[in-house]
Amino acid sequence: MHWGNKIIVSFILFITVLFTLVYISLNTEFSLVSENYYEQELAYQDQIDRETNVLNLEEAPEFQIDRELQQVIIRFPKTISQQVKEGKVKFYRASNARYDQDFALLLNDKHEFAMKIDQLLRGAWKIQLTWSDGIKEYYKELNFVI
Repeated sequence: MHWGNKIIVSFILFITVLFTLVYISLNTEFSLVSENYYEQELAYQDQIDRETNVLNLEEAPEFQIDRELQQVIIRFPKTISQQVKEGKVKFYRASNARYDQDFALLLNDKHEFAMKIDQLLRGAWKIQLTWSDGIKEYYKELNFVI
């Protein structure tokens, strides 16, 4: 092959790779960790206080994953469960925000929040648990993999 043809083929390959990279970058979805991250950053001391409140509890909620039944169980101590006024459980998927799911913290008679996870995508998840006793707010984050 003549050296002039090699230069032309090299340019064509270079342009092909360049357009391929541009096409991939334009079609890749970049989701933010949070839509309102600026407001959350301003209120971050409140978040630190919520996490500290959990650390100061005598007994904290326990997390359990039952792989046979495909469910997540968050068990509250009786004393804490009686004081819970409201709460939220968020299943957070860091890789894609559209798979996040929010649930109200509703405890059963065993002081547990149980959730089936067979519909969740395989991979890494976080549970962001927030609740209030009317006086203080609490926050705990739990990591798990399905």
